[in-house]
Amino acid sequence: MEIRLKTKNGELLISKIFSAVENEEVRTWIVRKDKYNNKYLTHKPEQWYDKVLFVFNATTEDVIISIRWWKNHEEPNEETKGYYIGRLTELLLVNFKNYYTAFEIIK
Repeated sequence: MEIRLKTKNGELLISKIFSAVENEEVRTWIVRKDKYNNKYLTHKPEQWYDKVLFVFNATTEDVIISIRWWKNHEEPNEETKGYYIGRLTELLLVNFKNYYTAFEIIK
């Protein structure tokens, strides 16, 4: 599963999302980093913490948000992935709607 956002400035959108989480303007998400200092987003409540990681990539026209998980964890089931996609969708629609023109979820 992934989310694609049409945008003219993907790097700005990604920066805004991570900044809002790091500055605790958005309190239900947390930024995690791997040993290479790559940033991921995961849901903060204990029930969901670290079960799914979202990785963000910008192209010239899109931000692509993909699901990942830690190497030492099992792949999340489809239900867990669906809950995460739903919660991230809420975050994007409520807090960042002015930074993209189209929103697509790809199963």
